Amino acid sequence: MRFAVFAHVVVVLLLVSLAARAETWQAPVGGKALVLTEGRVACPGTSGDWTIEQGGAAVRPPAAEDAIGKSVELKVAPNLGACGTTTATLTLVPTGRAPAIDPAGTSLFVDDARVELRGHGLKGVVVRWQAGDRSGVDRCVQPQTDATGEKCAVSVGRGLPADPTAANISWLPAGARDGSGVVTFDATGRRLSRDETVLHPARVVVASLVSADVSIDLAGGTASRIPLVHPEAVVGADCGAASCDVSGGVVVVGGLSSVSGALAVRLRLAPRVVLQHGDTVDPAPIVQVPVLPCAMSIVSGDALRGVDASRAVVRVDARCAGEARSLRWFSAGRALDVLGAVDDGGATFMLLGVGRVEGDELVVTASRGGADGSIVGQARTRARTLPPPHATLGLDDGTAIDFVPTNRPATVGWAKTLGTGQLSLLPVEGVYDVSTRAGETTAQGQRGAGGLVALRFAWRVPSLPGALAAADLAIVTDPVERPLHEASVPAPLGAAAMGPAPIVELMCGSGSSSQRVLPGSDAHVSYADRDACRLVFHRERLSRDAGAQRLQLDVDVTRVDGTARPEAHLSQSIVLRRGDQPRFAWIKGVVGPFDRVTVRVSHADEPLWSDSAHEEQSVQWSITFGTEHWRLYGTTAIPTGLYRVSDPAHSGILSLNFGVIMRATW
Repeated sequence: MRFAVFAHVVVVLLLVSLAARAETWQAPVGGKALVLTEGRVACPGTSGDWTIEQGGAAVRPPAAEDAIGKSVELKVAPNLGACGTTTATLTLVPTGRAPAIDPAGTSLFVDDARVELRGHGLKGVVVRWQAGDRSGVDRCVQPQTDATGEKCAVSVGRGLPADPTAANISWLPAGARDGSGVVTFDATGRRLSRDETVLHPARVVVASLVSADVSIDLAGGTASRIPLVHPEAVVGADCGAASCDVSGGVVVVGGLSSVSGALAVRLRLAPRVVLQHGDTVDPAPIVQVPVLPCAMSIVSGDALRGVDASRAVVRVDARCAGEARSLRWFSAGRALDVLGAVDDGGATFMLLGVGRVEGDELVVTASRGGADGSIVGQARTRARTLPPPHATLGLDDGTAIDFVPTNRPATVGWAKTLGTGQLSLLPVEGVYDVSTRAGETTAQGQRGAGGLVALRFAWRVPSLPGALAAADLAIVTDPVERPLHEASVPAPLGAAAMGPAPIVELMCGSGSSSQRVLPGSDAHVSYADRDACRLVFHRERLSRDAGAQRLQLDVDVTRVDGTARPEAHLSQSIVLRRGDQPRFAWIKGVVGPFDRVTVRVSHADEPLWSDSAHEEQSVQWSITFGTEHWRLYGTTAIPTGLYRVSDPAHSGILSLNFGVIMRATW
């Protein structure tokens, strides 16, 4: 019994392990049978066009060509008895027969991103490639046939190395799949290793070895560098009378002592690498690199990609500084505007408007004007995308806000320094102003401005000489648009109401008898002065940058017996702004002696600022209109228990009884 349970557990675990593996077998049509391993058998009725042989221990690929690429999910189990409960499957894929690829006729065109195959049986052949973390596949759809056999061009990814030994390219038969867990068999049933399918191009063809706009600046014999497009393809260089050395992906040129039109550089290429010139190829090419007499460099740092109306500062060495202002400047075939020039340390610094830069590099070229028009210098720098500023705004107490206030300044924060340059906040005419004090930058919207605005920043390089340190090299806009409106900071109602200059106060009486009612206590006012009480809103005491005060006024009147007078209830919203004269609100609804009035003034809005600004949000007064010590009240009443209605048998006369109730109050 224990053995049976143990065997059942083993079978279940084996089935689970088989189901967990995503395994694919592929073999050419018409090939030999594939023997299943690891104690598996094929379950009948699940093999499709594949034939089950040897009692389920082997499967044979179909023989028909139209089955190529049509997969089938074959159920497998430890034994035939377990086929009813198994969930394990094996994917079977019929492929085309292995092609006969001629290694000597295989060429990799690196810059054109294609590989050319020669041989037989190339139709449908799959070519897979990998370059770093990128990979892909393509297939030969329709090869061309000539007297030597078949030829087919298949696309590969850009960025493959121009090195026959390092190019990661391989082939698979037609209809085959690629990926982890895929096992490929040949026609004899033997597993193919990955090394057997690797393509080794007999020739690697490159379209260029140096950039078309490369040049050498003649700077008093100092070494110049010629960047290489495919450093892995170049193993050496010869510059004639000058010295050349290939190192770090560039050709370092030294020993140039005089100005000449161009420098001839013969490049020695790696084995099986050639340079294409039209329809011909050259295994030992000579490139002509212009030698420019003026040494120039872009000293404003990296160019900002994707920014309109950007600028750059080019430094012209002392050799050509005298003619720097008369030179003509170009970039990407466009003429550049000269916006300024500064002389410093024997060199001349030119401020140029380069416009919008879209590529990975900014190249600026200078030429002489007039009939000469020869190129005299060139400078380059890489282009990069500047991260968005993502500015923050806050009040002087540190409270963050999401708008630009128009009645008080807001502190603006952002990442000011980014590499060699820094961002400076710019004002927008007619919208908002900017000021800086003690290293803190503030922005305030102009009176009457409204709508939405995005903060604008200038990209500057403070290390540039003279006035160029404050030159706006680019304008960067914050991606967030913010509304412009007042910052309404609630006035402290409670604390001010107890002081000598309250924002809101309650006054009763007139003339010399007028008195101020303090909040928080039960005040007594003569009933005769019931119409002489009023709230005074001192607009003249509001701060100019406090903004609009949205207040809520509530007035309740209760009788001497504690019941409310609903007709006297008042609930009103008040918007208070700074003004030259106060506003008044008269207390109404007192109609009986000893009526009690409760007046409450509070801020109508929810707190939007810091806790310190909202410690006291309301003020309340209570007034009883009556100053007598004793008062006698009298009233008549008709109690319902003291009268009755006669029945039909009597006279119908209604008998009424009534009494008088008297009450004395203090």
